[in-house]
Amino acid sequence: MRRIAQIYNWYAVVVGMTSYVSTSANKGFRQTRISQAYALVLNLVVVIFLPMALWRAARFQSLAKWLPKFMWITPYVLYSVNYGVTFYTLISRSHRDAILMDLHVMVLKLNREFKRSGKQMDPILRRVFYIKSFTLSYLCWGYFLSVFIFQWGLTWKYFLDALLISTAYSILFCNTYFYFVSFWQIAKGFDLVNQQLVEIVAGRLDSRAEEIRSLWALHADLCRAIHRINRHYGPQMLFSRFDYFIFTVLNGYMGTVYSHFEDSEFWHKFYGACIFWIRSVDFFLNDYIWPVVTQYQRGPGIIHIEDDLTREVNILKYLLYSQLFFIVCLNFQLSSYLICKGSMKLNLRACGLYSVSTNLWLNMMGSIVVHTVLMAQFHLARS
Repeated sequence: MRRIAQIYNWYAVVVGMTSYVSTSANKGFRQTRISQAYALVLNLVVVIFLPMALWRAARFQSLAKWLPKFMWITPYVLYSVNYGVTFYTLISRSHRDAILMDLHVMVLKLNREFKRSGKQMDPILRRVFYIKSFTLSYLCWGYFLSVFIFQWGLTWKYFLDALLISTAYSILFCNTYFYFVSFWQIAKGFDLVNQQLVEIVAGRLDSRAEEIRSLWALHADLCRAIHRINRHYGPQMLFSRFDYFIFTVLNGYMGTVYSHFEDSEFWHKFYGACIFWIRSVDFFLNDYIWPVVTQYQRGPGIIHIEDDLTREVNILKYLLYSQLFFIVCLNFQLSSYLICKGSMKLNLRACGLYSVSTNLWLNMMGSIVVHTVLMAQFHLARS
């Protein structure tokens, strides 16, 4: 997984999403003048020349035979939203780089704790990470390969436009991937806290008081980190959600129209369908990671405090003569209670507007279906 993260970082540097280059697990990230200048120049190229490239692409699609004349504005709306979200993503790069450096410090701390305790992360987190990495790879390489497959044989102007548009889409995909990985790292940290609590309750650790204090400090750091990530990434994910909504509705309509066109090619339809559904899975994982983080933070807290209270009360019935043991038990119960209480205070909301969950994704997909059907009804009424 470390190799996957490094490959993603190098790719993000290539498309100009960040200027911090991953060096190694110990040295972390390094920013040079060359990487700063490269990211700045590429960002300026995208911001300045992308509108013209999107305008030519929208005009090309609006003049296509398969798109009805009364729906000529559809590609213009789609690409206008794409540019707006891309522009906001690029101008917020400094905040994203700051979160990257803070998150790296947290990752190093978690890696040391995993190595010291000999614990392994939950297999569910591992599988989710691999699925998200696959969707990112498919989307990025799918768009870049389409430049050489579908645009080959056209003029250099259209080829460069398609390459620039693919770069802009890669920036959007990498942005949501970094958002996902940030929350995924926090979930991994809470998973470590839960595993350590299980051993403490079972009495398999000698220095229980020190372990409790260490876990509480780690738990507090994770809570602060997740609120900081949510605060900076909230507006970006709000724009990304709107971009995905427009993309799904308009591409769902245009894909349906194109699939019924007589001269449409099977490979074009297959490619478009794969991009459509893979991106849906990719965005679903962005909403899926929120309840996962909340579950790992809240889940074992109440169970541990109840198990601990029951076990300690039974022991105290027979060992009240030991004052030292009594104090240690009270400190342990108090620390466990603080962890449980702190876990209940997590209430993440994107920009303070809504709580992200899989139910929200399902409601959004229902709204997408409704709006796509409305566009299809309008198409049938005008045809």
